[in-house]
Amino acid sequence: MTKQIYFFANTLTALASIMFSMPVWAIETNYTSFQPGTVWLANDSVHIDCHGGNIIYSTEKKKYYWYGEHYGTPAGVACYSSLDLYNWINEGVVLQKGTIQVCERPKVIYSPSLKKYVMWFHYDNSSYSLAHHADATSDSATGIFTMIDNFLPNGHQSRDIGMFTDTTGKTYILYAADKTNVTIRMVELTADYTNITTNDTNISAHCEGPGMCGYKGNYYLITSPCLGWSPGQAAWYTANSVMGAYTNKGDPCIGDSAHNTFNSQSCFIFKVPGYVNAFIYMGDRWNGSGNKNSQYVFLPIEFSSTGAMQLNYYASWNMSKFTPVEIRNSIPRKTAMKQLNLQGNGKYAVYTICGRKVSGMSVNSSLSAFSLQHAGVYIIVPEKGIPARIVVEHNRTPQ
Repeated sequence: MTKQIYFFANTLTALASIMFSMPVWAIETNYTSFQPGTVWLANDSVHIDCHGGNIIYSTEKKKYYWYGEHYGTPAGVACYSSLDLYNWINEGVVLQKGTIQVCERPKVIYSPSLKKYVMWFHYDNSSYSLAHHADATSDSATGIFTMIDNFLPNGHQSRDIGMFTDTTGKTYILYAADKTNVTIRMVELTADYTNITTNDTNISAHCEGPGMCGYKGNYYLITSPCLGWSPGQAAWYTANSVMGAYTNKGDPCIGDSAHNTFNSQSCFIFKVPGYVNAFIYMGDRWNGSGNKNSQYVFLPIEFSSTGAMQLNYYASWNMSKFTPVEIRNSIPRKTAMKQLNLQGNGKYAVYTICGRKVSGMSVNSSLSAFSLQHAGVYIIVPEKGIPARIVVEHNRTPQ
């Protein structure tokens, strides 16, 4: 659903000083659901051009950032931002392709130790015989990213890549390795995410388009067969250790009569913060080649009672498929659980998003400001949601 906004750009000619107007189109998107395989407009009224990438969430900015291959001008890696995962703002090309012949499957992560955003991607020549990893960094989520290096990871060729971060913050690159993508390998990154370690494993899967998530102590991998730009029958693998060994469990798709992953190819699994075990399958519908008009197939990943990964098709769906994180207790909203370093009085409370453990609970919330009687630090629990750290910091109660 969209609402069109008409506006006029007035131009003054230098020679005749004649003023005239011409209509210019803008668009305000108002999507309330995911609609797989359809045209998906950004705020600039253009179909989103952001393929084969990933989504991250910034607790500081309270925004989602989507990175992917950009086939428009200039070519490279694009970034879009969103508050709700449905409506996206085009933030522009954050890494220009330039002289790079192949720049595919970009994956971005924030490095707390460097306070930088780190991008990894498949770097290659036109014949796909180079098959390197490459990385780049930026001080900002919206770029510009600067290349660091490109290389063979531990001596192996690398093409399609995926990324996975476990609950400890360790991050891994999954990659279709060696000639004709004969296998999937996975390598752990260094603590700052800018290089690889020697902790590298062979998953023994002849496929591409890897995506991974963790669920109830097990690790799940989804892949696509090696069919170039064409969709194919997905396979899912599972292991009880992140480095394997992984077991092929077959096709996760339910009711996919064409056996082509609902006409898509996997690229990433996004774990949505603020929800219980909320995972989104991110897939591309390439339509025969990499081009700016290729569509996206985003679907909720579901798990059976026995822990089997399942992918069902929904023509339209929203985040109500998932359960928000809820703290179950009898403490009412805006009640102080813990008071630390209290001093003075007549102060005003404002919330801060901390993204760290406080009193053993994860802090990741957004609550309206409200008045408290004393200065200091409060931990409060809303009726629904994750606890927030409240800091009393202003001099006077606002009028």
